Amino acid sequence: MKRLFPLLSGLLILLAACFKEKMAVVGPPGDIDPKDTTNAPVNSVIKRKVLFIGISGVRGDALRKAQAPNMMGLLPHAIYSFDALTQAPTNSGATWSSLMTGVWSNKHGVTDNTFSGSNFTRYPIGLKYLKTLAPQMRTVSVQSWPELNTLLFANADLKVSLPDNDAAVRDTTVNRIKTDPADVVIAGFSSVQTAAHNNGYGSDVPEYMNAITTVDGYVGDLLAAINSRAAKDKEDWLVIITSDHGGIGNSEGSSSFAERNIFTIFSNAKFGKREVVPPLNSLKAVRYAEIGDYSYSKDPLYNFDSIKKFTVALSIRTAGFDGDPPFIGNKSWASGNNAGWLLCPRGSNQWKFQAGDGAGGARVDLTATGPAITDNQWHTIAVTVDRSSAPGTVVMYQDGLQVGTSSLNNLSPFAPKSAMKLVVGDDISGTYRYTDGGSDFQLANIRIWDTVWAKPDMSKYNHCDTVQSGNPYYSRMIGWWKGIENTGSVLKDASPFKKDLTLNYTPEWVSQEIDFCNVAIPAPVPQSVDIMPTLLSWLHIAVDHGWNLEGVSWLP
Repeated sequence: MKRLFPLLSGLLILLAACFKEKMAVVGPPGDIDPKDTTNAPVNSVIKRKVLFIGISGVRGDALRKAQAPNMMGLLPHAIYSFDALTQAPTNSGATWSSLMTGVWSNKHGVTDNTFSGSNFTRYPIGLKYLKTLAPQMRTVSVQSWPELNTLLFANADLKVSLPDNDAAVRDTTVNRIKTDPADVVIAGFSSVQTAAHNNGYGSDVPEYMNAITTVDGYVGDLLAAINSRAAKDKEDWLVIITSDHGGIGNSEGSSSFAERNIFTIFSNAKFGKREVVPPLNSLKAVRYAEIGDYSYSKDPLYNFDSIKKFTVALSIRTAGFDGDPPFIGNKSWASGNNAGWLLCPRGSNQWKFQAGDGAGGARVDLTATGPAITDNQWHTIAVTVDRSSAPGTVVMYQDGLQVGTSSLNNLSPFAPKSAMKLVVGDDISGTYRYTDGGSDFQLANIRIWDTVWAKPDMSKYNHCDTVQSGNPYYSRMIGWWKGIENTGSVLKDASPFKKDLTLNYTPEWVSQEIDFCNVAIPAPVPQSVDIMPTLLSWLHIAVDHGWNLEGVSWLP
């Protein structure tokens, strides 16, 4: 076998030489060995280079409407999207880390602007792969937020930090493009985000839109610098321009579409024009976040005082709670003593069941004992209520596992005297968020049965299933609102009763990158994690499966 190994190695080298475009490859991060590096190939005639521009805080929908002739001028030779996305948490630390590692925050570990908890050893910054596989390639980073150079671009050959001075970033980057032999030039601008924090995000905010126009002028200067290079006829530049996150109001950080909406431009002289837009059938879910965000039914079918046994289940996704507006229920939440029941947040990361009988003292407050549900993943929460015999029992489930149980203490009545029989996203007044503030969550796959699920069945049958017809309780379903219509102001009832829920507001339908079982959905539009795989692919660095990157290359 030892004699065969050199022969086989020689044959592989000969086979590799047959390919015109070669890719450098390497194993997982722990397997990187500088002594055993395969360099990225260098074309003796044309040399590939990258200009990567990050503009913090530019929403895709705003750029589409902005006066930005330089970025728009790239589009005839670009793969681009104004509907590109990042993921929550949408602060700059987490989103820049996703841009540069090719994985989301649950892997790279960064959740805020301190970069604490980073897992860059397991999921390195992409420049580490570049410097390991192609050490001859020179990288330059010029940033207006110094932390990026300190914590993300430590492997760059040259780092220039110019705090909060985009004009200086422009000047320095122009000079470096003209005079430096760098193969990868990274420029970071922050003035658009500053304008948003001071004046607000949105195409209707003049200061925000003017800031985009100003930075677009800087982009034009960088592009002109490339065209002025003496060696431009022997170079092939890929220009990547994107933002780290969007925003809403004067801030960012949560999971609304406005906060996750970014833009991406991948431009090269040889590219044709291709705009990437979301397909109409992409999975979306309704977001409940603002005052007046709720859906409801006045149908007497949902008089829970007369339903002695029932099960309620729903899928929820959130990055955190701020207050306790109900997920679903039939009572006024002005007091826990009021008649009826509900499910709502408990503290910053848990949930609870609450019920009262309106008698001025009898109530049940039961908090789930399971793991936190605020990890921006989908979780299925459910309760079974059995009032068929005294004193009654409630059992709580989370992702198929029991997380709480309690006596109901003979609570009766179990519904108030109200025209509202069932409300999702608020209490029956529809005004609880006025006094509570707003927790931001998405709800979908809401189901009600007029019977009690047995404990073994909660884990036996897929708790995140959106088909449901395969479980033995399907015939007892009295409401099933999948909440995936993608448009409109009605949640269609997929149960045999066809009792649609009316949305009190014009809902925000949030595109999903995972399904309700947290299985990744192939992204219909570019995402933050696609930047690094695209950059590496342009430089002929093959992305190894062992790196476990979550992005893909958008090169044609």
